[in-house]
Amino acid sequence: MKDYAWKIKISDLLTNPWSTDNILFENKFLKTDDIVLWENWIKWSLFLQWLNHDEILLKVENIGFSVEYVCDKCLEKFKIDYKLKNQEEVKFVNTEKYKLEEKIYDESFPIDMKNQTIDIENLIEIIVKNQEPIIKECEKCKNKKIKDLEENEDEITSYTIDFSKLLKS
Repeated sequence: MKDYAWKIKISDLLTNPWSTDNILFENKFLKTDDIVLWENWIKWSLFLQWLNHDEILLKVENIGFSVEYVCDKCLEKFKIDYKLKNQEEVKFVNTEKYKLEEKIYDESFPIDMKNQTIDIENLIEIIVKNQEPIIKECEKCKNKKIKDLEENEDEITSYTIDFSKLLKS
């Protein structure tokens, strides 16, 4: 069974000043068709901290996932494993107190105050999409490109210039 639960209940964090929480997620699935996760799973850990009654700090750590791409050159499928150690830090805010002017979230995400939950699916999807390479090359095409460059360098270095002929013209 695929686990699509991306909402975290934060009522205890909102009501208890200076409280924190650590959560470990494994075998979660993204619903998007834009990203083809290998074996469709993703794992990460979260650190949540109370900032005030309307803000929660969230740090995403140790994200691990594999994505299947299609090579831009040979059109073969290949897989890249990602293990991100750096932390992504964002705030979840009460939109009744803090107005989010844009629908594109980057540093602040909304808290559902009615249910006292946060939905982290958009945040994780953004982190995964930001890893996508501009040019998708499989190992075979990368190695071929390096080999071709080395051969071209050999041709260039073997080329000699006859300066006497240049001076005569």
